[in-house]
Amino acid sequence: MSESTTAPDAMNGAAAAPTLPPLYGQLEGLTAERHSALRLRDAGYGFAAAASAVPLAAEEFAIAARSLAIVFAAQAPHMPVALTGLAAGTNLFVDSGGAWKIGAYVPAYLRRYPFFLLRVAEGSEELALCIDPGAPQVSDSAGEPLFTADGKPAPQLERAFAFTKSVEEAMLRTRTMTQRLAELGLLKSSVVQFEQHGHPVRIDGFFAVDRPALAALPPEQLAELRDRGWLEVIYAHLLSIGGIPDLARGIGG
Repeated sequence: MSESTTAPDAMNGAAAAPTLPPLYGQLEGLTAERHSALRLRDAGYGFAAAASAVPLAAEEFAIAARSLAIVFAAQAPHMPVALTGLAAGTNLFVDSGGAWKIGAYVPAYLRRYPFFLLRVAEGSEELALCIDPGAPQVSDSAGEPLFTADGKPAPQLERAFAFTKSVEEAMLRTRTMTQRLAELGLLKSSVVQFEQHGHPVRIDGFFAVDRPALAALPPEQLAELRDRGWLEVIYAHLLSIGGIPDLARGIGG
């Protein structure tokens, strides 16, 4: 008996407007006129309980790889995701109370929610901070206010904008990296196979850095990866794949 599972891909359709990014129900540009009464509260990670894969920036790989399996989406531009479950709609890192697994890394994509940055117009460099008004973190009665009494951004909102901007910039740098890895022929369809309860299990449907292709790179291209800080990222990704069997076992511990 052989069980075959396709790894979830959180990036399907995420990049093409007007499709919303994963986990977001809607997005509204934040304004004091419209959102002066909004507050932000800690609501845990129950909103991500059905997210079996979460977008991840390259800068997170080194620490994320200690607790999360990291793969690349099969669809171009092959953006990386952290696998949180092998069954669609299942996140093994979120418990029934919405708490994240103790000791496991929480991707910045989740910590950034319910905020998101969008360009004010096509081709514009100006970014507008948006919010998902239906997010459980958003309230009109509990939590820290987003705006002051005179309509200015409150410290909470200023911090949210700074963090959201840093996540957006990290994702753009990650996109540059994945495009280069693809150009070098390093990202290829991959399979993980192992035994569970005496039966073979096969996990596919994702891309990974191909070790033979990496080893065959000319010295100047290998030096490029080293100088751009991407070798550490690649090795963290390759080591993290060893955690996929743990996902099949339901993590444990």
